[in-house]
Parts: sequence; structure tokens; C-alpha cells
Amino acid sequence: MDWSTFVRSMHIIGTALGVGSATLLEVLSIKFSKDGKVDIFEHDVLRICINVLRAGLIIVVFSGFGIMVLGRLRMLGPEAYFSPRFLAKMAVILVLLLVAFLMNFRLINLKVGSAISTASWYAALVFGLWRTNKFSFFVLMGLYLGLIFVTYYILEFFRSRAIKTK
Repeated sequence: MDWSTFVRSMHIIGTALGVGSATLLEVLSIKFSKDGKVDIFEHDVLRICINVLRAGLIIVVFSGFGIMVLGRLRMLGPEAYFSPRFLAKMAVILVLLLVAFLMNFRLINLKVGSAISTASWYAALVFGLWRTNKFSFFVLMGLYLGLIFVTYYILEFFRSRAIKTK
């Protein structure tokens, strides 16, 4: 296995961990909020999901740096390094880092932060897998911004349903 295959594989693994744990974190937090309180067991389960999410973010960040280094060393073609898809995915990863920082220090509303985080993980997944897209960076970022709004309203819908059914 060469370095580019290893780095890309790690990037895929990190993205899969992030998407899976972000989804599970949202589903479980909505389920656990039905009774209006989070007990010790529920808190521990959510903490495990958060730790897996952080691990996925760390893997994605370091493998993203690896992809950039390999691109700079010309071990990957310029199409990998300068493609709108790659640049959009790196922008989404930067947003993920910023939101993680803001949420960690409680500088952003939890509902807004979780919607941005969840949408960002799915955008990173789609941008990474959608190799045939011919959209510009700005179109991809517009789609990403739209996804954030859609994700926020979907999460709010399920949160309101969870509160009504308790």
C-alpha cells in the first residue's frame, strides 16, 4: 500500500466515524430528551458518542493535512489538490473545527451547533464520495449552506415531536 492510498483510507475512516457518531448522537439526544432530563447512563452514552466524533474529526484533520502534503509533493495529481470538491470538503472541515471549538466553550447555541455539525459531516461525506460532480466551489458551498438550514429544521421537527410524545 502506498502513502496516498493509506492517507485516503484514513480520511474515509475518519469521515465514516464522524457521520456515524454525529447521527447516533442526534438520534440518542432526541430520544433521551423525551423525559426532560438526562440521567447518568444516558450522559455516559452521549459522552462515548462525542468521543468517537472527536476521534473522527482528528483523523479527518490529520489525513486532510496528509492529502495536502502528498499533493504538494506531487504524489497526487493537481486535480486532487485544486479540485472544487476537495477545497469544499476542506472548508467544511474547517467549519467543523470552528463549531467544535464554539460548542466546547458554549459560545454557540447547542441546537444551532449540532445542526451545523451534523450537516457538515454529511457534506464532507457527500463531497468526498461524489467524484463526478462538476460544480464550482461556490455552488458546493451554497448547497452546504442549504443543507445546514434543512438539517436544522429536520432536527427541530423531531425534537418537537419527541416533546409532544412524552
